[in-house]
Amino acid sequence: MEIKEKLKQEEELLIKVFKLEKFVKKYKFHLVGVGVLIVLIAIGSYVNSYLKEQKLIKTNEAYNKLLVNPNDKNALKIVKENKKLYDLYLLSSDKIENLQKVITPELKAIAAYKIAMIKGDEKSLENYLLNPEYKILKDPVRFALIRLYLKDGNRKKAEVIYNQLSPNSELKPLAKYLIHYGIVK
Repeated sequence: MEIKEKLKQEEELLIKVFKLEKFVKKYKFHLVGVGVLIVLIAIGSYVNSYLKEQKLIKTNEAYNKLLVNPNDKNALKIVKENKKLYDLYLLSSDKIENLQKVITPELKAIAAYKIAMIKGDEKSLENYLLNPEYKILKDPVRFALIRLYLKDGNRKKAEVIYNQLSPNSELKPLAKYLIHYGIVK
């Protein structure tokens, strides 16, 4: 009984092997083509990632050169190829025209903050606070506004802005002293 079952299993295995062999013979070129395609895709993916990495290394080296020597035209040209890195370079500038060129969303708020602080007038600082796109650096702008309002003798506006400071802001105690003593230079 056992021998019959064993023979039956071996017969089924042989039938499956023959079917597989027939399938392989029938679709040999298709299977080889798929195998070659998979190998080409793997090689292409590796080459693509390698080239991207090399380009990134090149732009980072150019960025470092540009930080050392801002007049290096060749390094500037290379850095301009990477928009985010170029925006980061522009952000290191204190010129308003350079800061206005920043287009990367993550850096745009910082550029707007720097512009508002460089201008230092009430309108620029208030516009920064009123813009809903800018969610960072609001407390330093509020502190600058408190100083301006106190300088202009507008204590009520300074107190309103003081109340808008975050409760855990490091600038809150300083702003409190400014308002309390009215000391502004």
